[in-house]
Amino acid sequence: MERTILSWVLAVAIALIALPVQAQDDVKLEIVDGLYNAGLKAKIEMSTGRLLTEINRAFKENRALNLALMELSETAERGLNALWENTHFYCNESEVLQSCLNNGSGYQVRRIPLIIKPMGETLDDNYQEAVINYDANGKIERLNFTLSTTIYQDVMKKGKTVTEVARRQEILSYVEQFRTAYNEEDIVFLENIFSEDALIITGVVTKVKKTDGAGVTYDKVTYKKQGKQEYIANLKRSFAVNKWINVNFDEVKVVKHPNPKMEGFYGVTVHQLYANSSGYSDDGYLFMLWDFRNKDEVQIHVRTWQPRWMNSNRTEEIAKEEIFTTGDFVIDL
Repeated sequence: MERTILSWVLAVAIALIALPVQAQDDVKLEIVDGLYNAGLKAKIEMSTGRLLTEINRAFKENRALNLALMELSETAERGLNALWENTHFYCNESEVLQSCLNNGSGYQVRRIPLIIKPMGETLDDNYQEAVINYDANGKIERLNFTLSTTIYQDVMKKGKTVTEVARRQEILSYVEQFRTAYNEEDIVFLENIFSEDALIITGVVTKVKKTDGAGVTYDKVTYKKQGKQEYIANLKRSFAVNKWINVNFDEVKVVKHPNPKMEGFYGVTVHQLYANSSGYSDDGYLFMLWDFRNKDEVQIHVRTWQPRWMNSNRTEEIAKEEIFTTGDFVIDL
């Protein structure tokens, strides 16, 4: 009898010792609102929990992701593997409670908490949230790093009609994928999203002499124009020499083009923080003119970047009225 009790106590003790190790890695998703099809809800919860658990285990064991048995689209699997090559991350909560959003063609679960660690670097851990997109059947289509909840909600609440709200949701999804594509070094997506005749404008602060002959100089932003092919070639070189690239967007503004002839065109202005493993970083304003006339072939026709700071000690910012906006560009249709 004593031996039986002792054996039982030992078995329980061993189980209790093992339990916290498993709990540290396992993640459970619970959808608390927005999806009322019980079967679909259970499918999304299970597949997402399995994915986040695998991410945590791969992070802990410092290995590649094993996505072979996950229910992922080819795009999702390729994107996750590419992202993992440059950045490792893990979910720091064992239970994630979130709402599910219907985006018209499928579903989204936002605010997935992640801790980010660039590969091979000693940088501090960085908190970031992710959004997981699903198709109409609940298959995971993409994982993107998100805009902050405050920014997302601020852009969405400015949609005055059902159609406009849906369009803004679509725009923000593309903006999040665009941002994540740099972290993934996804050159295929970036090549496809820019139109063949895209205009790329980059601003640089330069010293300019005043014309009074006194030799006094002042800071001015000068601009360089590129075509798509030159820009993509430069991106490929950057991707090849950098272990990681980190891009963050904030202060997002979405404006419908004011010209009635350009229905379906939207300007997106973001404050961008960029850094890479080579030690380069910049802080500036990114403007993109998006064409949503064909939802199956969304394109960017204009991309501009302007520096935020006009001097090296960061005491003078670029004037707000000089930042490019939607009305500054008209496309020949």
